[in-house]
Amino acid sequence: MDTRSREGLGRRLPESRFEAKIRFHLPRDEAEILYSSIIPEAKDIPSKRTSVSMALTEDGLNLMIKASDPVALRAALNSFLRFIDSILETLHELDSLVKRR
Repeated sequence: MDTRSREGLGRRLPESRFEAKIRFHLPRDEAEILYSSIIPEAKDIPSKRTSVSMALTEDGLNLMIKASDPVALRAALNSFLRFIDSILETLHELDSLVKRR
C-alpha cells in the first residue's frame, strides 16, 4: 500500500531522492499484527514530503519510506521504527505473560 500525506491532497510528492527500505524477518502472525497496527499511521502521514509503502511477505514485512529530503526521511524513519519497536515489545511481553500461566 502506497500512502501520501493528507497535506495538499491531489498534489504529487516532490521528487523522492531519499529512501529507506527495511525488511523485518518475522513469523507470519507477528508480521500480520504489525502490518495491521502500523497501516493506519502509514495512511495518515502528516507531511507532504514523505510517502510510505508496506507489504507483507512470506518471511515478514517490508517497509519503504521515500522522502524529498533527508530531514523528512529521518523523521519518518524514527517515527515508524518507534511504532514497530513498541508493537513488537508489547507482543513479546504478552507472549511471555501467557507462557508463565
